[in-house]
Amino acid sequence: MKTGEKIRVVHDTNIVCEYLKGKTRYDYIYQFNNLSDDQWKNVVCYGLYDNDELKEIAMVNINYSIPVLLAASFNNVEYNIELIRRMKRFLPSRFYTHIDKATLEAVFAQNCIHEYEEYLNMGFCEYDTIDKKQNNEIVRLGYKDIKDIKELIDNSYPEAWLDDESVKTNENFGAYDNGKLVSFAGILAYSEQYQVAAVAHVTTLPEYRKSGYAEKVVAELLKSLITKIQFIGLNVKVNNLTAINCYKKLGFKEFGRFIACVIEN
Repeated sequence: MKTGEKIRVVHDTNIVCEYLKGKTRYDYIYQFNNLSDDQWKNVVCYGLYDNDELKEIAMVNINYSIPVLLAASFNNVEYNIELIRRMKRFLPSRFYTHIDKATLEAVFAQNCIHEYEEYLNMGFCEYDTIDKKQNNEIVRLGYKDIKDIKELIDNSYPEAWLDDESVKTNENFGAYDNGKLVSFAGILAYSEQYQVAAVAHVTTLPEYRKSGYAEKVVAELLKSLITKIQFIGLNVKVNNLTAINCYKKLGFKEFGRFIACVIEN
């Protein structure tokens, strides 16, 4: 470590928020969400300081079935590598992470990395693309519909990280056919306090795909979110060109890329 560089646990959300303000918010949706009062109690935030100036952060959230390390850096790669290298010994023995490729390769051995996928951050930037008229084919869903939602996801998107608390926000939309939920869009992060939300769990039963359902359920979700949230983002696999094109049509733009994987430390 260079002279003057130190690693610290950052307890004050105001310090982290001030640091993140200079970043592209669509790349840091989950970090801002972690600053919320209901999330921060489950988060340990590490900071790399250089002569008392905060240069990089990484967060561990223990609110899930597997701890989540948010450690993707989109500009300070040198500082990020140093931070993760120094905090590695404090990390759980097994965790899920969002991390940049350079840091991953510099800090962790290849045989420790599992379920490796590259993702693209996208941000909703073109509000005029959304048709403000109500689509009666799409309905708002809540926790009372959790059975239908889980059945659809189990059949169509089993790797999704469905969170019951997110469903309880009622920011979920779906389409039914003959009483069966066939398409769904929800959220995985939501903070009015920090004006961020992450669209997630977008899925349609295989036999109903290529019929425009995904676009319709996401559009209705966006109509609801934009009345309360300024920064709406999502993550999508870089090779899922169908989904990327759908999101672009709705008004999303591409931002940073990161690696999502499970690490055995």
